[in-house]
Amino acid sequence: MKLHRQSGASLVVTLVMLIIMSLGAIGLVRSIDASLMLASNLAFRESALLESDAGTQAAVDWLLLWANTANINSDQVLTGYYASAPDGLDISGMNEESSSAVIDWDDTNCKQSSAVICQKPAPLLTTGNSGNSVRFIIHRLCRTAGNPTSSVNSCLLYRVGQSGGSAKGSISYGAAYRFTSTVSVYYRITIRVRGPRNTTVFTQTLVHF
Repeated sequence: MKLHRQSGASLVVTLVMLIIMSLGAIGLVRSIDASLMLASNLAFRESALLESDAGTQAAVDWLLLWANTANINSDQVLTGYYASAPDGLDISGMNEESSSAVIDWDDTNCKQSSAVICQKPAPLLTTGNSGNSVRFIIHRLCRTAGNPTSSVNSCLLYRVGQSGGSAKGSISYGAAYRFTSTVSVYYRITIRVRGPRNTTVFTQTLVHF
């Protein structure tokens, strides 16, 4: 009888150990799945960040063509350019209900928002087979459209350093010779990249010409 009781106790202990090992195996599998998913999401985000550079370059190329023309003083809606920056602009679409201005990234005419101002970004850029969609919108950092030097306008201007001094704190993009101008106004380029698994990345760049 004593031997039989010992065998029964061993069976119970064995079953408990099997249950513990099974739970540990399930936890390990879930941990591996979570790690793989995290690594995959990071890879998608990194790809989207790299694609945002293409959007920034496309916006800079557009500005290089138009920065010294009269068209730069007015909105160019079809190409995603606005000659002034509205107050309360929500670039991400996360606070559409409380924002006074939103960007129509998905071409819905801002139907999901009660904002007064609905601005259009540039058309989708061609980015190859990455699966990412890239769009940009450019805002001239002025209070209103029109001549940036007008007394009724107010713009964020680039201040050139004194001769022989430094220009600490100045912001530029690319080669300096491309951005020389008598009046140097700042432009804010906003890029949205949408990729697989709803990966979404926003970047902003300030440039002056």
